[in-house]
Amino acid sequence: MVLHLPFRAGRLHLNHRIVMAPLTRCRAHPETLAPTSGTAAYYRERATGGGLLVTEAIHVSAEGTPVWDIYDSVRINGGHVTGLWTDEQERCWSVVVDAVHDRGGRISCQLLHAGRVAQPGIARHPLVADSGLPVPTVSSSAKPLSADAGAGDYGWDDTAVIPRALDTSEIGRVVDDYRAAAARAVRAGFDAVEIHGAHGYLIDQFLCDGVNQRADCYGGSMENRCRFLFEVVDAVVAEVGDGRVGVRLSPLISQGDPAFGHAFFGATCTDPEVTYGHAVSGLNERPLAYLLLTEPRVGGLLGGPDDPLPPLRNSRYREIYSGALIGAGGFSPASAALAVESGAYDAIAFGRWFLANPDFVDRIAQGLPLNVYDRSTFYGLGPDGGEDPGYLDYPTWEMIQGGVPSRYSLVAQEQIGVRLPAASRCEASAVDRQ
Repeated sequence: MVLHLPFRAGRLHLNHRIVMAPLTRCRAHPETLAPTSGTAAYYRERATGGGLLVTEAIHVSAEGTPVWDIYDSVRINGGHVTGLWTDEQERCWSVVVDAVHDRGGRISCQLLHAGRVAQPGIARHPLVADSGLPVPTVSSSAKPLSADAGAGDYGWDDTAVIPRALDTSEIGRVVDDYRAAAARAVRAGFDAVEIHGAHGYLIDQFLCDGVNQRADCYGGSMENRCRFLFEVVDAVVAEVGDGRVGVRLSPLISQGDPAFGHAFFGATCTDPEVTYGHAVSGLNERPLAYLLLTEPRVGGLLGGPDDPLPPLRNSRYREIYSGALIGAGGFSPASAALAVESGAYDAIAFGRWFLANPDFVDRIAQGLPLNVYDRSTFYGLGPDGGEDPGYLDYPTWEMIQGGVPSRYSLVAQEQIGVRLPAASRCEASAVDRQ
């Protein structure tokens, strides 16, 4: 099967083309914002020989760290995202890396500054309070998020504060936050570093002129709006080395397209094909490991999830980018294989299905039914700090065959893309487990 053929992404020699996409889980240690022993077990379960996992978003500074209490599960049960700006966080991430390497896997550290999405709540956290760390909500311009329950904003329904526009003179400080976090990632043993430049977070807030209304060298023209992205990439490559840095982008669609949808966290762009085309062209000139493009279907932005065709709107950038290109967002095992066979992408990153199936790679190879994910447990801790459903309790196929009880339904792979609306609500018909 084409998804199980080896390929090379920069200096990463990978044995198959099924990548685990970065997935926010909000299960960091509540005091240190470091990964826990459970985090290490979670990634270890999903590691395969020569397979690539990308971590959840790891935040480069307190300033760029959100508190995700827009989600009911976090608001009720608690939960924080992880960081990589302290020694303890670095040490704990090295434990995660070792767990993945023990199974022969490869792991990329995804670095993020959330920009205006990071609201001031993090300033009250004991790790941050009285630390002297910069914590104001910042962005390219002083444009706040708007409350919007639309699909592209992940249910954002809070009143957001007006962010402070970063001064030209302090942008270098933020670039250095990325560089410093990348240096910690190297010391922790990560195989690669992925820069999160997508989904309406800080880098995207510079790329998109719906947010970026600066009048300096970081605003206005597409060249200026891409400057921050390139400076971050260059700093991280200099720290990590050639062929070990990936970049994640989520190119938007022109409003002239009949399938135009919401932007991520309100980060709109009047000339997306031109802007993202320039960004991808610039990245093509840099010695990256890979470029990961999120198709607009992710998060329900576009299209029906029952469409069996591969979501390939962003494969247009294949004509610009000559390195390893990874697609993500809305793929089924079947459509992923079609996308790779067509040459649109070299590999496909799966999120929700990988989350729910620790042995996802093997199940794809054998055509076995998949556990159906439970959206209500995506984010945050378990109730009352006890059992943490939806994290380490998804069974492997071997466990199911051995009679281990499971609260999760199963769905046949051929049903994905046909019955996904029901499956995604954990209402898919169970299939024969024998």
